Amino acid sequence: MTSTENSPWSDIQKPVTGYNVKRVDADHPHDFFWGKDTDGNYLLLLELTKELAEFLEGKSVDLQGVKTDITFHSTTSEYFFKLSLQNKEDADIFYRLCLDLVDRTKDVLVRKVALEIINNRLKRWKAFLRGKKKYLLSAREVRGLFAELEFVHKGLTEYGDQLTVLEGWQGPLDEPQDFVLGDFAVEVKSLTGLQKDKVKISSEHQLVTHLDNLYLHVIYLAEFHDCKKGHSLNTQVEVVRNAIKDTENKDVFDSRLYETGYLELKDYDSPCYSVRKHESFHVRDDFPRISPEDLVDGVSGVTYDLDLKSLDSYVCELPLK
Repeated sequence: MTSTENSPWSDIQKPVTGYNVKRVDADHPHDFFWGKDTDGNYLLLLELTKELAEFLEGKSVDLQGVKTDITFHSTTSEYFFKLSLQNKEDADIFYRLCLDLVDRTKDVLVRKVALEIINNRLKRWKAFLRGKKKYLLSAREVRGLFAELEFVHKGLTEYGDQLTVLEGWQGPLDEPQDFVLGDFAVEVKSLTGLQKDKVKISSEHQLVTHLDNLYLHVIYLAEFHDCKKGHSLNTQVEVVRNAIKDTENKDVFDSRLYETGYLELKDYDSPCYSVRKHESFHVRDDFPRISPEDLVDGVSGVTYDLDLKSLDSYVCELPLK
């Protein structure tokens, strides 16, 4: 986290006129500056030529709480692409947004290409912020999303129709089960070495379906904070995206990712996970679970732990092929 006190704007004085700025990175191929205006607003500025300023006219993307525009400094005759934070309470997420734009363009030498990348990233941020998702997933949410992505990849490579797999990914849509594939549903859980052989069932509806079959699929993960092994959440996303053959299907995948609250940020470069094994359980009539019919009137929203050691007789293969 970056508090107001230790942010890159903390040692920039509010100017009487114009902007006060300091260079973001002297080694960066493009001229990014942290800045403040006469109202004390936090800024990120990118120096432009007149031609590039004209190229950007009409292409600016305003985000929730962040205003973007092209400015001209009459004293120095310089043009800038400017991002201005409207509310300092959002300084932390604005800082991450700025770092994302700077990082995404550090290996791009052509300024016009860099601007196109910035524009595309801002569109992603706009969709992300519009969804009013909290901007960082918790450690548990990261593990859960990693596991769901692992299952998406499994489905893309083993199931017959990739679009069916992507559209069947229901977890981001807050449906009871994570996946619905044809006539069966799959609930995916992750388990690391830090956890006991138990998975948390988050509602009385999670292990109940109107479909022909329901499976509980557990993905056992090893966690590495030095990332010398395994994949981070960011690299896992790329592994899945690269497995999608049709470009239009990648849009379906991205739309699901937005719904999870994920946006590719450096925060998700660690920890890393490697998959130790997959294990599936057939949720049959006698499967140990709590269903809505088990509850008395007025009781709902039940969560409980399911002991995997008691499920040996339910181990099965998924009908993916």
